[in-house]
Amino acid sequence: MKTYYSGKYARSYNQIWKVFSEKTLAATLSMTDFARLRDTEQKYPLRILDAACGIGLLLQSLASLLPDAELYGVDASQDMLNQARTLLKDHPHAHFTVASLTRGKAAGLPYEAASFDLITCMNAFHYLEDPVAILQGLAQLLTPQGQLIIEDYARRSFPFPWPIFEWLIRRVDPQHIQAYTLIEAQNLCQAAGLRMTQAKKFSIDQLWRGWVIQTSTQ
Repeated sequence: MKTYYSGKYARSYNQIWKVFSEKTLAATLSMTDFARLRDTEQKYPLRILDAACGIGLLLQSLASLLPDAELYGVDASQDMLNQARTLLKDHPHAHFTVASLTRGKAAGLPYEAASFDLITCMNAFHYLEDPVAILQGLAQLLTPQGQLIIEDYARRSFPFPWPIFEWLIRRVDPQHIQAYTLIEAQNLCQAAGLRMTQAKKFSIDQLWRGWVIQTSTQ
């Protein structure tokens, strides 16, 4: 993977996107039902997957909040995963795999159905070629009571000059496909057969806005 997801860009990602990462991380954690996870933890060890985990910031927070959970991170960039491994080097239950989210069974990931109590996908929805199919694949990986949390930056409406802004995004990051509004993202979740339990918009900074959705299969 090119652009800032490899080489020096992966190494400096957290410095470049520090405020952005902090705001989107906080929003994702705020949408996670930790009471349900801790109740589940009393019955069996938790398994958590961060799809497109980047440098592992969300997994680091989850490791602190749920220290006994088995944590799995997948990302298409080996260099980003190297950063994640370094960040979680002292966590004995962290596992990392190079993989891309794709159409098909289990969203193209190497895991069995009903493997995870929590799946997160943060700041990656705008890269998905077929978001409905990929959401359906991720849903296959959830346990019956599992949670799927999706977060991304939002497409902004007029008078914000979004077409020009998105053109600039693609100049920097050619992998960008499309940003969605919260309503559009909710419609995609519904089309994938997911039940939405919570959703909200949030502000990142003067340029960026975001949304986050908590979903389940039941």
